Amino acid sequence: MRPLFLPVLLLPALAWAGAPNPAASYSPKFARISAPAEVLSWDLCPRPAYPRASIRNEETGVVTLSFTVAANGHLLGASVARSSGFPNLDNAAYAALTRCRFRPASIDGVPVQDTVRVQYVWTLE
Repeated sequence: MRPLFLPVLLLPALAWAGAPNPAASYSPKFARISAPAEVLSWDLCPRPAYPRASIRNEETGVVTLSFTVAANGHLLGASVARSSGFPNLDNAAYAALTRCRFRPASIDGVPVQDTVRVQYVWTLE
């Protein structure tokens, strides 16, 4: 009886080890590796100067800018998506963003156009 019992335990294990796992090798056709557009380096991007009128009036806030980066990395456009409530702060953030350099978004390693958002936080210390 012992010789029959041992092969019964080993055969399923051997069959399992040698059989291909269809779930492990399956890659859906719609699956893509993507990366969003981004500022190439915040260290190289000029920091916006706090507007003097805003300092004098003690204006603070958060500006959200929406910008579109072309597949070649050039800035196609930018706009204020959400205002700080103070035009001077909004304009300073916009001016700083337009002087930055960008890395385009990519899908499967191919550069594509993309629109992303960035926030500038204005605080007085």
